Amino acid sequence: MREQQNDVLKFGFNLCLVSLCAFSLLSCKKSELVTMVDNADSLNAGLETPGEGSGNQGDDEVVGGEPSPELPDVSEVAPIPPVPAPPKLAKMEPLSWESSSRPQASKWSAYAHDVIREEAFVNLNKAADAELFCPKYDSLTEDQKINFWGALFSGITKFESNYSPTSRMQETTMGTDPVTKQPVYSEGLLQLSYQDVQWAPYCEFDWSKDKYLSAKDPKKTILDPYKNLRCGILIMANQIKKKGNIVLSSGVYWAVLKRGGKYQKINDIIAITKKLSFCK
Repeated sequence: MREQQNDVLKFGFNLCLVSLCAFSLLSCKKSELVTMVDNADSLNAGLETPGEGSGNQGDDEVVGGEPSPELPDVSEVAPIPPVPAPPKLAKMEPLSWESSSRPQASKWSAYAHDVIREEAFVNLNKAADAELFCPKYDSLTEDQKINFWGALFSGITKFESNYSPTSRMQETTMGTDPVTKQPVYSEGLLQLSYQDVQWAPYCEFDWSKDKYLSAKDPKKTILDPYKNLRCGILIMANQIKKKGNIVLSSGVYWAVLKRGGKYQKINDIIAITKKLSFCK
């Protein structure tokens, strides 16, 4: 009698299950139906009398007949190599523009060294007269050479702009700047001009924006110390690539480096670079 009651209950439950799917307009997904059937089997198993088999599937059987994905054998996975530590750069000696009155100048030094290393060193290192400014130049490490070049540019700015990023001077003998249509002015740390962009595309001076600013507004692109330094460093690298020397009798960009020139400051710049411990 009890077995007949269980059969009736099983039949009624299964009939409700089929009716539910039909009511849902056959919207049951396969996965949902499988879940519902599994639940029904579990309930049926609970209604079975003691001693009867539960009817559960074996461990090796899977729904849909598809085998479970195999996990990778971790013993076959190659170990991840350790990430190498970045190369340790040598500590650079301070440049002449660094002082308590110019706390921002240490950033100029770091930036100048980066530009020298990444964009200019190959050509700067070809200078035949580098030992004039640093007698031990040829025996220096690359980091020391980069430090030296930073000191050289710092020395140039001493006599070009007195380390002032907003320094500005009219070049009375150079006529009109073809970019600004105004008299030529040398501006910024390395005393550069807007007309330089015509032959030095790496100089990022934008007169179309700067013309709306006051003459010494530090927001001017030509007065940005970083843009000014990069332009000047690459001008020097280009000069050495073409002419082989820092000091020239003609064709030099900065008058302070013109041999025999009225405004030359070669010995004064040498005194600055020789303050480096490895250039004495």
